[in-house]
Parts: sequence; structure tokens; C-alpha cells
Amino acid sequence: MIFDETLINAVKLAELEGREPLYNMGQTRWYKEIDPRCTYLVALDPSLGTGGDYGAIQIFEMPSMEQVGEWRHNLTPVQQQVRTMREILKYIQDQAAEKGGQPTIYYSVENNSLGEAALVVISDLGEENFPGLFLSEPIRKGHIRRFRKGFNTTHRTKITACSKLKNMLERGNMKLNSKPLISELKTFVASGTGFNAKSGEHDDLVSAMLVVIRMADVLSDWDPKIYEKMTEKLTEDQMPMPIYIGGGIF
Repeated sequence: MIFDETLINAVKLAELEGREPLYNMGQTRWYKEIDPRCTYLVALDPSLGTGGDYGAIQIFEMPSMEQVGEWRHNLTPVQQQVRTMREILKYIQDQAAEKGGQPTIYYSVENNSLGEAALVVISDLGEENFPGLFLSEPIRKGHIRRFRKGFNTTHRTKITACSKLKNMLERGNMKLNSKPLISELKTFVASGTGFNAKSGEHDDLVSAMLVVIRMADVLSDWDPKIYEKMTEKLTEDQMPMPIYIGGGIF
């Protein structure tokens, strides 16, 4: 039984079932073959790599919004985490090329604190050596802070991404294949005015997935198929909720 207030509805969490990877490449688990006709989102949530929190990478296919792979490790330094992301990007590109296609690839990182180190590594390696386009959050009107590439996570942006994740999962607009990710979602609970992992648990895979959600949100302004996935719609056959007024239901 789930006693804490989880982000995802408890009934939906009970329905989620992960599966074993199709194959592993080092610490990267792949759940689906690369389709050269699809768009791929790759997001890195970096960590110190000293045995505490995990560095995590999520790989999602668009517009299906299906998880096709993930990476997680807590003893890999930031420099190698970025190189691992580059290897994943190259693998997607090479697999698509073998099938005679060229997928659209976007990648990004959470740029809070440790993310600054990841940005330095990306700059040192050269963005031109990373297949795909480095996606960043749009500069907001009135934004006065120094612009940094990637996605900066604040309380507001995290709550917004959590809300969209909740809607997409509970409406069946997203497919998760990873057992570790689903396990993290079951311990991703309300904490104050936000959501975090329960004490003693980890939420790094969830954090990387929230970056994917934010990437998809940015892309939804350009792609109508992604927009449909990210926007809640009420179908015409949905009846309004009944209203109780003074002893009767209307």
C-alpha cells in the first residue's frame, strides 16, 4: 500500500509495468530499436559521481513519447557523464544511418550547480562533436540573469514539469519501460509545496525525465504532433461533472 501522496495517482502507479532491456551497452539500458523516422530527446541530470546521488540520462522517442533507453551511475565523474551522453547521441545517429535514415536529435542538461561543470565539458569537447541540437529553455521577457544553456530547475519550473508529467502518464500519453524509473516514481512523494524522493530513496531518473518533459514542452511550439501530446484536451463525448445544489443533482 502507498501511504504517501505520490505525484502519480496510486492506481496508475500500480498499473505501470517495466520490462527487461532489449540489450545493455555498458551502464546504458536500451528498451527499443532506433527508428530513423523519429525524433529523439536525450537529457542528462548530472551528479558528483562520488557514490552519493546518481548521474542519470533519459532517452525518449517523439512523438510517441516512449522511453527507449536510460543510463544511471553514481561513480562516474561529470566529465565522463557528458561523454556517455555523447556516445548515446552517436549511437542513435549511427543506428539510424545503418537503416538509411537521419533522425532528429535534441539533447540538453540540467544546468543547476553541477550542470555548470557539464556545460564546461560540452564546451571543451565542442558542440560540433555532439550529434543533434543542444536545446535550452527560452529566454523569458524581463529575464536579467546571465543566460546559460540547458534547463535551470527552480521550484516553479519543477512543479510545472511535474504537473505535465502527471497529466501525460495518467492520460496514457507517455510510455515508460524502465523498472528502476517506475520504482523511483513510487517513492516520488509530496514534500512541502513540491515533490521529492522519500528519505533514503533516489529520484535522479525522474529528474532527468522532467528535463525531457521541459524539452518536449519547448518543441511543442514548433511541432503540432508534440503539442497534442503535451496539451490536455477534453473530448466531445466527455460529460461534465454533476453539480449538487440544495438536495438535487443537476
